[in-house]
Amino acid sequence: MKVSLLGLLVLSVFKGLAGWFTGSKALMADACHSAADFAAAVNSYLRHRRAIAPRGAAERQREAVAAVVFAALLLLAGLEMAISSLRAIAWGEDRAPGWGAVIVIAAGMVAREALILYRRSYEHRMGLRPEASRTDRSDVFASLTALVGTAGAMTGQLLNLPVLYVLDPAAGLVIGVFVLRMGYRQAASAIGAVERRPMDEVDAQTLLEVVQRVDGVVAVDELRAKEHGHYVIIDVLIRVNPRISVLDGHDVAQRVRRQLTKRFLHVSDASVRVEPYDPGYPYKSNHQEEEMPTLIQ
Repeated sequence: MKVSLLGLLVLSVFKGLAGWFTGSKALMADACHSAADFAAAVNSYLRHRRAIAPRGAAERQREAVAAVVFAALLLLAGLEMAISSLRAIAWGEDRAPGWGAVIVIAAGMVAREALILYRRSYEHRMGLRPEASRTDRSDVFASLTALVGTAGAMTGQLLNLPVLYVLDPAAGLVIGVFVLRMGYRQAASAIGAVERRPMDEVDAQTLLEVVQRVDGVVAVDELRAKEHGHYVIIDVLIRVNPRISVLDGHDVAQRVRRQLTKRFLHVSDASVRVEPYDPGYPYKSNHQEEEMPTLIQ
């Protein structure tokens, strides 16, 4: 896993340097796309580590912030590449990037496939299940686009057709859109992970005990939290006496909500769902006459 991450990092840096020296916008954009692949691989690696050894709240917070920052950098890089390529297309290119860019892109594709084969072999040996997100091979399309763009521009140089020089920035524009797409998806995933981040066991146990002590609550089946900055929204499923009325069940839910929001200052709101407990629970005789609708009617 670490070998694959290191390979992606080296590949991104190498492509970036080669793109800078050759002046190929397609190769620079391809380097940004490889950096996005590296970020996605790091995110996957961190999730795997958290599954093996859960982290503390502070460390999870730092990882989430780092993921959001990196996604923002990818968005900026993709936007910059797209704008730069558009300017080159509008103003016209006066030279081709050189065969060095074509060779680097082709070599990068071979190296990328070698890394993928190595990662699959590692996952097979370790008994890991490949993630669905890894089936998205946009890196292949990005590299092929860069290869077509740079090779097309060099063909224009060989045939003395300067009009073909524009193929290099055109490829950079297309790959820039790919990078923007990946940056957006990673940002959405990182922000969603922050919102869905589970509570610490101590906090969850404290909240659970408070809900269980509310009069009328028989059991607590689910208790989840979504963190929004410094505030928390609680989603809880409680079980109540199946023989009480719907109105009484609503009153129990309101008491739970008030208890959570007043007891814990960081809880901004609570969504309380009410369901009847096992109807066989002997709270009330089944032969007793019912005067109001109950939760199981």
